[in-house]
Amino acid sequence: MTDRLELQAEVDAPRRQVFELLATADGLRQWVDDAELDGRVGGRIRLRMLDAEGGGEILALDPPQHISYTWDWAGQPLGATTVVAFDAIDHGARTHVTLRHVGLPDRRQLELHRALWEHWLRRFAAAAQALLPAGDSTPP
Repeated sequence: MTDRLELQAEVDAPRRQVFELLATADGLRQWVDDAELDGRVGGRIRLRMLDAEGGGEILALDPPQHISYTWDWAGQPLGATTVVAFDAIDHGARTHVTLRHVGLPDRRQLELHRALWEHWLRRFAAAAQALLPAGDSTPP
């Protein structure tokens, strides 16, 4: 049994803009319901996703490639320390994004979080696509 999940997306947007969607409060608000982010190592992150709120502390920040933070749910703690990490890598004219969530306490939580992150990663990809001018499918 693994305590981690990994999901990937490839988007038609420049990495620097994609990273802003992952590592700024304004960017996060384009694909989650609300966000607060103190964009420094040790800073706090809070995300509202539908009726749930979660967040933690930023562990690593390496623009425009990596952000990771501790993660737990407000009001319904997981009972384990978990970490969410996003990596954005140039892939030709596209950006390849990897999401990892590690430290999940059991299979049930792993599957719940897989479904949750699949939903939000689709919203992220749509927000990244919206960064491009209308009718453009590739970055300038």
